[in-house]
Amino acid sequence: MSADTILVVGGTGNQGQAVIEQLDRLDTDYRILALTRDTSTDHAQATTELGAELVEGDLADPETLQAHLDRADKVWATINFWAVGYDAHIELGENLAEALESADGLEHLVYSGAGDQRSDTDVPHIHSHYVVSERLRESGVPYTGLKPVYFMENWETIGVEDGVLAFPLDEDTHHHQTTYRDTARASAVALENTEEFAGNEYTIASDLLTLEETAAIISDVTGEAVEPYHVPLDEAEAEFGEEFAVMCDHFINEGGHTSFEANIRRVEREFGFTPQTFEEYLRENGWEGGKDEPAHVPGWVKAMQ
Repeated sequence: MSADTILVVGGTGNQGQAVIEQLDRLDTDYRILALTRDTSTDHAQATTELGAELVEGDLADPETLQAHLDRADKVWATINFWAVGYDAHIELGENLAEALESADGLEHLVYSGAGDQRSDTDVPHIHSHYVVSERLRESGVPYTGLKPVYFMENWETIGVEDGVLAFPLDEDTHHHQTTYRDTARASAVALENTEEFAGNEYTIASDLLTLEETAAIISDVTGEAVEPYHVPLDEAEAEFGEEFAVMCDHFINEGGHTSFEANIRRVEREFGFTPQTFEEYLRENGWEGGKDEPAHVPGWVKAMQ
């Protein structure tokens, strides 16, 4: 019996590449198709080095998806809100759902959305992930929803400037964080175990820290003194943009002293791996002794370049 074929929608992005890497670590020899709009880009070519076959298609044109879905047994997907905005994010999710409905024999869909995605969420990029996830659930393909919280990779570009870590959190808020790798590990486990995970949703969180604790860990790893600065919400929009400011307002005022509703122990219990701590992330991504260049460029930053 041949191994399953998995179509990775968003396969050349940060999360998609991480998912391909984690699938490659499993004992099962999956055939992986990485969907991209342009197979000639540097990101696309880097994805082939991970062992995936590039396939060209565009969520804005659902007909370009059908042949690839027909080859697939399972699908992993995410859609980068930051590259397209609220309305287009939902439109692309609708297109994917319609294409899934026209495909035959798909065994499992894993969608990576956002922590705290629910109908009453007032943060646009979190709410649009909720709308998309609900529509994908309605497609009829056995569905698993993953809801990663704030990515540690964001600190690569927000970073430390002149010994200060500035972020719009207050002193009382504990901030849930995760990594591309942990989200990808959960994705790979879910794809490997369809019967166990289909029909469920899971918030993916790896560590929980205040801004003071975050700065202290950076200080310890880099060997450089780092002080936290709690950027007031009324100043956050000018420095970080409107969407980011709305998100941090949600963290402070809706979370009950935690930025997301999450359970790190559940991740370990359900998926069978120990989530990566913030200190482990920093040490594995070149922060020891100081940080000159980012190890990752988050999707929201790529969208602005």
